[in-house]
Amino acid sequence: MEEDMECETTGFNPHMCRVMEERPILFDSDFYAAEALACDMDIPVIYSTGSNKEPIEEWLEKHKPSMIHRVDGFGWIHVIRSEKTKNTNSDEVDVMGLQEAWENLKASERDISKDKIFELANNFRVTAGKWMFWVSTGGKGDYLWSLVAKGIVNGNTLAKQAKISACEQGKEGPDKNEHVVCIYNDNFLDKDQVFESERTIRSLGIKCQLQYKPDVFTYLGVYRKNPWNLRPTIYNSNFDVIRNQSIIEEVHGRF
Repeated sequence: MEEDMECETTGFNPHMCRVMEERPILFDSDFYAAEALACDMDIPVIYSTGSNKEPIEEWLEKHKPSMIHRVDGFGWIHVIRSEKTKNTNSDEVDVMGLQEAWENLKASERDISKDKIFELANNFRVTAGKWMFWVSTGGKGDYLWSLVAKGIVNGNTLAKQAKISACEQGKEGPDKNEHVVCIYNDNFLDKDQVFESERTIRSLGIKCQLQYKPDVFTYLGVYRKNPWNLRPTIYNSNFDVIRNQSIIEEVHGRF
């Protein structure tokens, strides 16, 4: 759920009841990584300006996040603003190279730090990142997602794509009964770009707390409660309604 979310995939085995009772689920980095991968493998629901002909407002009415369920096999709901560009470097992104270098780094037993991961991200051009927020399922979640989706499609955001997790009832974990919304930009290493992306998100009417996570953490399976005590988010944004402005703080260090 790239992002730090739960997407339950466990089945029921009556012979395992005693084991399950004695071994409660551990919400560690491996758990969140497995849940996110499961969501990625489920059926996507996609609105793209390059493919969909109906207005985004009509599409959103038919595809409310609260009505699209994990139990039916759906994972993420995507909205994409397709734009023709002459020079794109998307083919240069080397995720496999990144992951191989990561395995080598772990095997070397050298210190693993945020700076080292950022160096790998830059070397293999895995620089995308996303602002994220969590919202309860139902009317509020549907409404805030509609603001983001229309902003993406209508060109009112720096971001060209966003996604929200499908509804999942009865799941385990601290984020139960919540959707996570991810709003992307190209380069987390460019602070001006990251902050401009945040500003355009706020201009849509999104006032809740935002957290920023580089995609490199997702690709490397670095989630909450990871073995290296690294924070997988690098910025927090809170909106001061009295001053009508964001307060963005850089997140430093380890947990």
